[in-house]
Amino acid sequence: MALGLSACSTDPEDAVEKHVYTENEAPYLRTDASANISTTAEFRKGHVALKTINLKDYAETIQTKLGMTVDDMIAGLETGKVVFYNINTSRGIWDKTATTKGTTGWYYNKSGQIVSKESDAAGYIELDKASKSIIVGVPENSSAGVSFSDNVGFAINNGKDYDQYVRLSVLISVTDPGLIMPTITIPTGDYSSYEVKFADYSDAIQKCLGMTASDFNSVVQDSKGDIAMYMADDEGKWDTTSTYTANGLGYWLDGSGKVTTWGKTGFSYFVETHDGSVGIGRAPGVAAGTKIKLHFVYASKTDNSKFIEFVCNVTLE
Repeated sequence: MALGLSACSTDPEDAVEKHVYTENEAPYLRTDASANISTTAEFRKGHVALKTINLKDYAETIQTKLGMTVDDMIAGLETGKVVFYNINTSRGIWDKTATTKGTTGWYYNKSGQIVSKESDAAGYIELDKASKSIIVGVPENSSAGVSFSDNVGFAINNGKDYDQYVRLSVLISVTDPGLIMPTITIPTGDYSSYEVKFADYSDAIQKCLGMTASDFNSVVQDSKGDIAMYMADDEGKWDTTSTYTANGLGYWLDGSGKVTTWGKTGFSYFVETHDGSVGIGRAPGVAAGTKIKLHFVYASKTDNSKFIEFVCNVTLE
């Protein structure tokens, strides 16, 4: 009896041997909150630019969890020492679906599921080995409201499990936070205007341009500063080639909203940056009751993904 009792153990590892996964099986995901890297890739409707996640920004986590540098991790993909796969968080497993975008990436639909065709994709995640970065993209014609999460991870391929890993949880979304659509009425009188106050849209300015309404107002008083005004057509395409034809950041426009100059036949409206507001005004002789939609943006010259957009529905008294 004594011999029998001495052979017993309370260590679960002694009682149950851990499953070793074959090449064709999907290993379970060992829970490790500290191995998770949460990131956001937010795109602006109409002006989509690729988002880059630099893996060296997370070098400390990678060193702690994988026991290697970022360079070693990327090199390990070539030797098979490291694997790069999707992670199915709802099932708690690694998803070893073959790449569908090139040799290092996958396309996803709006539900975050892997798809094989670019035409079916709402976005993608791809590893750029040369720059040691994760590249995230969405189609250029993406509508606002797209939002889904996907998870990819790097793991040590030890031949039995993927318990040593780092996971990137990427929230992919397309938003239109800077769209401002005021309905305004311009009073009677030659050159009269309606002033759209920047302070009324301080949240959009802060979110889209990264500055307060007061700071924005200071910047747009100088036509040589980083913020430019561009008129846009009915499809939202910016006119980045026309020079200013009104005071400061501003334009004279014809009856269809196209850039023109003061005094030229057909000149009808002006959109002009004032102190604390953008003034939308009328030229002499434009009939009362006339309605027009004037579309323009304020955008960073150095990063045109930073902008606020005005679509003004205008009626003349």
